[in-house]
Amino acid sequence: MKSINNKKVTVYVASLMILLGVFNPVQAEAFDAAQLAALRTFDGQALLLDKNKLTHLVFQEVWSSYEGQGEEDRVALLPKRFTAKSQQVWVQPGINVTDAQLTEYQGYYPHVKPLVLDRSFQLMRSLNAWDIPLHVILNDGKKVFSGNGSELDALAKKHFSSDLVLNLWLAEAAKKLDKPSVAQVENKPAPFSVAKTTASRYHKPLKGDKAPLFTVETLAGKTVSLMGLSYNKPLSLVFVDSLCPMPHFPGCEAKLNTLNDLVASDTSREWLGIVSSYYVNEEIAQGFRDKFKLKLPLIFDTDNQIYQSYGVHASPYQIDISREGNIRSRGAELH
Repeated sequence: MKSINNKKVTVYVASLMILLGVFNPVQAEAFDAAQLAALRTFDGQALLLDKNKLTHLVFQEVWSSYEGQGEEDRVALLPKRFTAKSQQVWVQPGINVTDAQLTEYQGYYPHVKPLVLDRSFQLMRSLNAWDIPLHVILNDGKKVFSGNGSELDALAKKHFSSDLVLNLWLAEAAKKLDKPSVAQVENKPAPFSVAKTTASRYHKPLKGDKAPLFTVETLAGKTVSLMGLSYNKPLSLVFVDSLCPMPHFPGCEAKLNTLNDLVASDTSREWLGIVSSYYVNEEIAQGFRDKFKLKLPLIFDTDNQIYQSYGVHASPYQIDISREGNIRSRGAELH
């Protein structure tokens, strides 16, 4: 078998995501079934789903299979009455893997199919799911279960013992869709807000465009806004990832040192760091801040809303904004 150089790194990421996971295995949730229907396998083939069956999404890193820690055996041991009523779809998050590596993997594990590459984490974002390995069960396009392997085992033991018990569980889960969530009942505000024009979709403002507005609380507990920060001085937004150091962020440590030097030496502008929330929580982000002794205020970008509204994928990445609220420049070079 071909040697896998980065599998230890990806196993670390997967382990970190498991530790941070919080699942709700009994609450049904609406899901955009049209997006699922539009999915393709990693090699571009149409994903043929049986509308008369449950859809069982299995999120895992392919590298875990090479380590003997994949979910294949768990799925194979599920009760026959469940597997007869469900269709498995295996999903690889779009990180640390190439199409060529997936083709090689499929040669070793031909039974792990259909295999989908979740590019840009679109499916995970739609399902509000960030931790792997992860099992998601959809019934008629609605999420009725989301949990790790142990939680799936517990669900199977409790609700998959007979067709009658399985159908009763599905009926009960469907009823919960009609109940408002706690947040809806209490009308709780979002932890931060991004302008509605860009919050619900990917957007990439270019030089000269108006910068998307936001109001947000920093990790230090101070509420800041784009308008307030750029009122007296130009503003530099620096998008960073707390998974640094990692192979897919080459040279990130040196860049963070450069960032610290810039913040300390250039007081002619305001600085604000935007920390990606993928795979991490605020505690990890705070540890990242302390480890690198970052001197600029940082915000934890819940669901990467600001990343999306500014069209940012790289890290670190800098966007400069004028006092008038326009994009002055953007790019991966810190300056």
